[in-house]
Amino acid sequence: MALTNDQKRANVLQWAESQLGVIEFPLNSNQVKYNTWFYGREVSGASYPWCMVFIQWVFQRAGLPLPVKTASCTTLANWAKAHGQWVTKDFKPGDILFMHWGKNAAATEHVGIVKEERQAVQPYVVTYEGNTSLASQANGGSVMERNRAMANITGAYRPWYNM
Repeated sequence: MALTNDQKRANVLQWAESQLGVIEFPLNSNQVKYNTWFYGREVSGASYPWCMVFIQWVFQRAGLPLPVKTASCTTLANWAKAHGQWVTKDFKPGDILFMHWGKNAAATEHVGIVKEERQAVQPYVVTYEGNTSLASQANGGSVMERNRAMANITGAYRPWYNM
């Protein structure tokens, strides 16, 4: 029996949430099960950040592999833009959210999965992210739920089930 789009979205969020608390070991090594899965071997070091690899792992486990197998946020963002699946507002659960930390609002320095968008005095997006921490936004070594300010959001890839 085929899953509905709502069930697919829920499955992605369930897989992401199930990973909360996973950390790389040793700390600051980028040694984590997502990198081992992606590269087919244990890797470590600065050459192997894993925020995008975590996203790939979640979607694969949910039975919805992404259209581009990449460890690069920019590569998937560019694919989304080229295929009409790039959005910059009204984010939905299951969208893949790209973030930046500097003055270049077009940069894609980090990625997470949208849990929900919250309207408040300062609206923000709640995400599930890999390779983050309270001390390092984009290379922190943990899977966490984070609140992201709109000012740090570049845009999002909206998978077909969210159209």
